[in-house]
Amino acid sequence: MKKRWQLLWCVGAVSALTMCQQPSPELIAAGTLSASVPEADAMLKEARAYVAAGDYSDAESLLKRIRNKYEYAPCVPEARFLLAEVYEKQNNPRDAFDEYDKVVTRYQTSPLYAKALDRQMAIAMAAAEGKLKTNVLGLWEANIDSGTVEEWLGKVIMNAPYNEMAATANSILGAYMVRREKFEEAALVYARLVEEYPDSRYAPEAQLMVAQLWAGSRTRGDQNLVNLKRAQEAYEEFTLRFPNHADAGKALAEASNVRRLLVRQELEVGRYYLERSHEYPSAIFCFENVIRQKKENPEAAKVAAELLAVARARRNAAQSQQR
Repeated sequence: MKKRWQLLWCVGAVSALTMCQQPSPELIAAGTLSASVPEADAMLKEARAYVAAGDYSDAESLLKRIRNKYEYAPCVPEARFLLAEVYEKQNNPRDAFDEYDKVVTRYQTSPLYAKALDRQMAIAMAAAEGKLKTNVLGLWEANIDSGTVEEWLGKVIMNAPYNEMAATANSILGAYMVRREKFEEAALVYARLVEEYPDSRYAPEAQLMVAQLWAGSRTRGDQNLVNLKRAQEAYEEFTLRFPNHADAGKALAEASNVRRLLVRQELEVGRYYLERSHEYPSAIFCFENVIRQKKENPEAAKVAAELLAVARARRNAAQSQQR
């Protein structure tokens, strides 16, 4: 009898403990725990009326209460979406984007999912184009800072990774970085677009942008040869990926131009070894390599042949002095 009583007590205690425990948000999707929460529904109806009347402050207050107090009520996705719209009407794009993001990431089965993602994209695009302003201390309006713009576009890409919208966001992000003269970062964004969304309508243009950005970067920094080589490969890849594209011939011609520039660059490196650092074996190596690429740049090859004779003579003279 005593053992039976102890067993019943344990079962009762476990049941009571289970009833008292709160469900884990990580294990149970929000908005799916109850069929209806009348209090939350009534508040949402009242908030809609406030929005219709243009009373955004009271609407915001009610919608926040629904969001915070009735986390698992079925009407929460709509409350969050409406709150995001209220933020937009109040010229508060940051909080609006964040609320739309909650709808997208937490309520993927909601009918509002696609609409929220569309609004995120619209906000990010407007910010990237400089059309979106935000209040600064209530004193003046300014463009959204570049870090936020890049973060927003990155979130759109992450939220819709297999969607044409993600390819669009990558294209916008690449163009935005170009305008801000972040050329290497832009080239990587465009390259990602081509790699991850090869069937996108943006892919051909993105591949050309990769090539043009690397080609243009030859005048910046000390990575001339490396960046020119990247440009050559990008142009050649364009002709392989999009052989029937209207710009395929142009890309092939640009690849040839870059190869010619590469030969010219190597000629200049050899000239530096010869005339500035007096490293004659290195100069000879460069000149011989330029001559081997005569087909790509005949003019450079002709100059290299003349300088090669000079480099060999100076090398021989230096070796004679060492003896």
